[in-house]
Amino acid sequence: MQPQARLIYLILEFSSRLLLSCIFTASMLYRIQVLGLDPLQLVLVGTVLEAAAFSLEIPTGVIADVYSRRLSVVLGIAFLGLGALSEVWLGSFIGSLLAQVVWALGYALISGATEAWITDEIGVEAVEPLFLKAAQLNSIASLVGIGFGVLLAKLGLRWPMISGGVGLVGLAVGMRWLMPETGFAPAPATERQSWGRFGATLRHGWQAVRGQPVLMSLLLISAIAGAASEGYDRLWEAHLLTTIGLPTWLNWQPVTWFGAIAALGTLASLLAVSIVQRLASNTTERSMWLLRWQYGLLAVGLLGLAFSQQFAIALFWIMLIRMLRQSIQPLYSAWLNRLIESRSRATIISINSQADAFGQILGGPIIGLIASRMGLPAAFVAASCCLWPMLVLLRRRQLTNQ
Repeated sequence: MQPQARLIYLILEFSSRLLLSCIFTASMLYRIQVLGLDPLQLVLVGTVLEAAAFSLEIPTGVIADVYSRRLSVVLGIAFLGLGALSEVWLGSFIGSLLAQVVWALGYALISGATEAWITDEIGVEAVEPLFLKAAQLNSIASLVGIGFGVLLAKLGLRWPMISGGVGLVGLAVGMRWLMPETGFAPAPATERQSWGRFGATLRHGWQAVRGQPVLMSLLLISAIAGAASEGYDRLWEAHLLTTIGLPTWLNWQPVTWFGAIAALGTLASLLAVSIVQRLASNTTERSMWLLRWQYGLLAVGLLGLAFSQQFAIALFWIMLIRMLRQSIQPLYSAWLNRLIESRSRATIISINSQADAFGQILGGPIIGLIASRMGLPAAFVAASCCLWPMLVLLRRRQLTNQ
């Protein structure tokens, strides 16, 4: 069953990334150009998404540990598709806020459940190479999805979101029949409605986190990274459009420019993941060393973007940021999975995702206010400052003694 699980996991990752890339190629431009949202509103859309995810991560993680991880993944993919469709259907700032709740439910159902499912199917030692391979395939999927997104956007910025949403719902239906689930034993039917079982699983997850200082440190790292990422994710496109300006010599539409930037960033990310794959090992010391350098360069990249005044220079920093963020995730996920046991794996991963959401909830509005009052470059300076404490955390000796 292991080869089948590996193949299905890679198909799931590739297909979902392709469809999400198609959606994301146009979604931010849709909010900027069609809905006319300002920087603070753009960040608030993300804040609502993260606040909803923060509320839903733990319940959905526990459900994945008690009921079925496959069911959690299937429902999550479906809700991601419905989130994209509902944002287009509602077509307003308030509608975008409401759609984020649907998006958040989808993310929360998938978060933790996918990693826990595949780890149980193939074993802890085999997941790091698979995560890195999936990250490489995701880069290819992103290229294909971006291409589809740009082509569909010529019909209107709504169409990539509609097509991607419908595709995700279809993928969910397919995964319902394709995903094996042999490494996980759900709770007995007589216990599935017991809140005591939910509470016991959640308590075990928290006890595991509290019992390992390294896990607590990783949660703090996730929160700091979340605070730094929210401002960048919501504002970099607006920064290029309004502060720096897009080149005019090719007569490209903004969606084509951003599609080209995303495609170039995907190729750069593929190279970055390949490099990290060669440098990575199953040792905590090597993981810490790599993450410390990656986060340090990420802080420098945000500062560079803030002070860029020319498109070419800004593009260089955007590429660096993309490469670093794409290569951090599989390394961090593998490190976290090595520290937790199967019983509460999905719950603890969801707790980690909740820490990331908590950081975005706190940091996003602050960075959005800075952008509105002081300008978009100041927002990227603030995001960079968020990352410096993380470098101290990653030097702590107890992180290497686990």
